[in-house]
Amino acid sequence: NDKEGGSIHMNFRRLAASPLSTWLTGFLAVLLVICVVYAPGEAFKASGEGLTIWWRIVFPALLPFIVLSQMLIASGFAHGLGALLEPFTRRALGLPGSFGWVLPLGMTAGFPAAAEAAVTLHKQGKITAREAERLAATAHFCSPMLLVVVIGAGFLSRPEVGLLLLAVHWMAGIAAGVTLQLVFPDRSKSAVSPPAVKPAAKRRESILRLAVRRMEEARREDVRSFGKLLGDAVASGVQTLMIIGGYMLIFAVVIHVILLAFPNQTMAVAVKNALEVHLGSYALSGLAPSLPPALSASLLGAVLGWSGLCAYLQVRAILGPAGIGERSFLLSRLLHAAYAYVLT
Repeated sequence: NDKEGGSIHMNFRRLAASPLSTWLTGFLAVLLVICVVYAPGEAFKASGEGLTIWWRIVFPALLPFIVLSQMLIASGFAHGLGALLEPFTRRALGLPGSFGWVLPLGMTAGFPAAAEAAVTLHKQGKITAREAERLAATAHFCSPMLLVVVIGAGFLSRPEVGLLLLAVHWMAGIAAGVTLQLVFPDRSKSAVSPPAVKPAAKRRESILRLAVRRMEEARREDVRSFGKLLGDAVASGVQTLMIIGGYMLIFAVVIHVILLAFPNQTMAVAVKNALEVHLGSYALSGLAPSLPPALSASLLGAVLGWSGLCAYLQVRAILGPAGIGERSFLLSRLLHAAYAYVLT
């Protein structure tokens, strides 16, 4: 297994370092610079719009939640909830049962937390590359605060719509994971075998006690004091939001360059939603007054399920160096978007 994993990793590095990939990346970068120089005023305006959305809406809405989610994870909340969901995640989603805590982690912390957790477990030898790929795909969700606070309260000024989108977003993501397991079941053997449990002991320990025990074990593993934990959570939250802001600014300029060739307003909204979920949902919410409420909410649900090319690149940057594929991730995003549209 180690040799096979190393071979996959080396093949990925050769592909990433191939002359074709290098030339293509360089050509696209030069083309982007030429387009920015050709229309610097519009590029600056686009970048400024992305910065305004991030600084005025995204940053203040997401920072408190990211800090609290980091503290909840350190306290063992995700591990305890994962123990309660273990029978479902193992049978319906085909995920390693003992690592079902990654699902509530992704649902509460948002992307790319699940991908980072899957890579960490794979590097520790606890799950296979195939299991890590399926885990990252199934547990990929947008942050709840993005749906409720940023989109519902900030973009639409209707928090109840944000709550509806959140409920559908979770249901559609789980439905996509169940569909993947039914159509493409994972029959590979797990990287590690679960420890043998005596039947009598297994019967005596209820699922609730198991959840409490998992929470206590996770809390003992994290030896940080409350002050240290709070400081690390704030630093991590700010760093995460800085990365999100950087992606938003870059993709705002990329969208501007693409729209130089397609100036139509409908095409502009479609391109923004295909590339970046924050900018796309902001553009789509601007069209909400002119669309039927059911249609605008359904389109927002589909956009959030797809989550944009930007989110895919973030996840790929995490999974790729570990030799983990992303085919299941792309298929899951399409299913997630389709289910979210229909359910909404």
